[in-house]
Amino acid sequence: MNVTSKTIYAIVALIELARRENEYLKGATIAKKYGIPRRFLELTLSELKIHGLVDSKKGAHGGFFLVKQPEEISLYDIINITERELVIFDCKKFIDSQGCDMLRIFDELNEEILSILKNVTLKDILNKAEKIYGSLNFII
Repeated sequence: MNVTSKTIYAIVALIELARRENEYLKGATIAKKYGIPRRFLELTLSELKIHGLVDSKKGAHGGFFLVKQPEEISLYDIINITERELVIFDCKKFIDSQGCDMLRIFDELNEEILSILKNVTLKDILNKAEKIYGSLNFII
């Protein structure tokens, strides 16, 4: 699995929404701030809405907002929505099953990586960013 720009854009947008708790943010506003193609980000946000991570409100004062708390959204949740598969090491694409059986270490690595992704939340990312950059409470 390669993490695509779609996943990166989704994470950036979700972090921005998490920072702006109880506010509506337009996809275009986030896209402009981070140099993300507006239409692509809006499609990504719509996909996150379908899966229940965000919701939206139409109108002049509308936009997207988080449905769940940042500590309830893991990187695994996001990647599971934005990517087609979550297998990091898939030796069956390259060699037969018997050869893969010898490489059980890759199954263990997959499980470890997935466990980490399930345990890292948006809240964790926000906390790390604040330690590095200071308060993130600035206005777009």
